[in-house]
Amino acid sequence: MPGFAADNEFKKGMVAAVILTALVLIVYSQSGNFELVTYDDTSYVTDNARVMEGISAENVGWAFSSFQLSNYHPLTVVSHMLDTSLFGDSAGARHLVNVFLHLVNVLLLFFFLIKATAGLEEGGLFPSFFVAALFAVHPVHVESVAWVSERKDVLCTFFWLLGMISWLDWVKSKNMSSYALTFFFTGLGILAKPMVVTLPAALLLLDFWPLGRIDLKKNPVAKFIKLAAEKLPLVLLSVLSSVLTFMAQKGDGAMQSSESFPFALRASNALTSWVSYLRELVFPVDLAVFYPYPQEIAIWKPVSAALFIIAVSAVCVRYIKKAPFVAVGWFWYLGTLVPVIGLIQVGDQSMADRYAYIPFIGLYIAICFGIAHLVKFGRVPAKVAVGVGAIVVMLLLVGAFTQAGYWKDSGSLYKRALSVTENNHHMHYNYGNLLDRKKDSAKAAIHFKAAIKADPSHYKAMTNLANIYSKRGELVSAMGLYGQALQVNPNYAKAYANRGVANHKQGKLDEALRDYKKALALNPRLVDSMVNMGILYAMRGNYSDARATLRKALEIDPGNKLAQKNLSLIP
Repeated sequence: MPGFAADNEFKKGMVAAVILTALVLIVYSQSGNFELVTYDDTSYVTDNARVMEGISAENVGWAFSSFQLSNYHPLTVVSHMLDTSLFGDSAGARHLVNVFLHLVNVLLLFFFLIKATAGLEEGGLFPSFFVAALFAVHPVHVESVAWVSERKDVLCTFFWLLGMISWLDWVKSKNMSSYALTFFFTGLGILAKPMVVTLPAALLLLDFWPLGRIDLKKNPVAKFIKLAAEKLPLVLLSVLSSVLTFMAQKGDGAMQSSESFPFALRASNALTSWVSYLRELVFPVDLAVFYPYPQEIAIWKPVSAALFIIAVSAVCVRYIKKAPFVAVGWFWYLGTLVPVIGLIQVGDQSMADRYAYIPFIGLYIAICFGIAHLVKFGRVPAKVAVGVGAIVVMLLLVGAFTQAGYWKDSGSLYKRALSVTENNHHMHYNYGNLLDRKKDSAKAAIHFKAAIKADPSHYKAMTNLANIYSKRGELVSAMGLYGQALQVNPNYAKAYANRGVANHKQGKLDEALRDYKKALALNPRLVDSMVNMGILYAMRGNYSDARATLRKALEIDPGNKLAQKNLSLIP
């Protein structure tokens, strides 16, 4: 009774989808009560005037015509604007949008795998379900879901999966509309996050398995070349995205120099990171929002990592006919990590959990379909495989629920990162800023000092520590730190601005004026420096310059009470 069988499979699929939905909600529904964190969320959302204005033709045009925070991801920026239009300034709603997108991604992956592997010996509902379940609750993916700034991860993966689904339709029907949809979704994914540049290569892997478009016994090289050529329009999108990303990151100074990060160190870190992500796959504990870059890496680590990668790759190739899903999953993992593995270093992290959001899908496929293959041939009892799989999913769920809880606010996130990493200058600096804003300058100073100890070139921590000293009246120490910061970065406007304040306090008005002018030359929108300079002019009796400077400050910040007050006092 084929009709009954099909109906029964449909019901099983719906039950599985409900279970997957429940898994996601158990882990992430708590994020509806989370705050935005001061690590990037302020830059992407609350401090971005365009985003906080909401959707408009002008703001959407700005998103598509400019780079933001060393990136070109206009669709993600527009999604944040849409949040504002729909939910106002609700932090919880923004978090829940991420959760919704993650849930949709989980279900899309599940139904894609069911459809793509239908009729294969190792295919079917159960391996597809467990791939989706691992994707749903693995703790490594918490960063991509619980961090509002990582909207770009869940959004680009949404379009990536839609591209895979339309590609499956293209392969089965050869309908050009399906190919056009693949092109369209690839483009949208790239506009959400450039990591989608590897989608054409992933589609080529899917052509091999599960789509079976390459027969290793019948001139596979020619077929491979033909299928690669088929994806040239998608590759052109990837090339365009790579150029735009390079321009954004190079222009904003996010791309690290070869002096700061020599290629040998980057290559060593990349090789060890490929293996470190595997450690997180199997043992996802001590996860942090930021992993410091090592100053040096013992040679045995990258060498052993390279040998391990080569060995696993060789085994996958050796058994590619018997277990093509393992080879596809492994090379999916290796390949989709390439843009973010650090050979071209952007930022100063050694690795990041968010980078594993798409790559780990390949490993889940290799594991789950590999076990399904063993079950099919009687190597592993089906009940044992399902039971062990259920236990693993439950353990991961507990880990993900706990990990998500650290994202409830900035303090919890930073303290967790500091507890599981060493010499984490980035987290010490961020936690110091948070404590300083909470008026706990004593503890803030401790963390700024720790940031400087971990990274002696951390000019921002030096400046903020100097600000604390300046407020305490410890002006000699403050001036020394401002000087150190400006030696590291002579173009850091905030150091000049705050050193100007310290000079002002000491009555060194000429030096203060020079610092204010230098700060404003570097950053013409530093309102505080304008106001301070206006006050200084007024103190000297230069009322015309004082009025002009204070009025200019009010043009930028019409509500600035200090500027208003001092302007009213000028005769």
